[in-house]
Amino acid sequence: MRENPVINCLERLKELGFDDDDLDEMVGLLDELVGLFTGVEGSGNVAIGVRNGGLELVCSICSNIPIVSEKVLVSALKTLALLIHGMCFYLYRMMLFVLLDGWFMDLKFGV
Repeated sequence: MRENPVINCLERLKELGFDDDDLDEMVGLLDELVGLFTGVEGSGNVAIGVRNGGLELVCSICSNIPIVSEKVLVSALKTLALLIHGMCFYLYRMMLFVLLDGWFMDLKFGV
């Protein structure tokens, strides 16, 4: 396994099914991701999660959770909210970079 805890959690989540034992482990992994995403500001863990398919994976988990698994759904939705927020922040930064880069190019070259 890779040494990054976010990637490790995502890889393990991909391996799990939806039986009772897997659902208990899934709650633990999703809660661990929430902790990794919120634990250290500026750690880049949310970006790592987004870049490594976390958003898609958690959406898939949400759509496949058995109806009786409220704990899994709550953990998955918390994780999903953080991933979506991280994705929006990432897109905002990219858009700002593109706009400012163009603005600096206009200044630099007088275009």
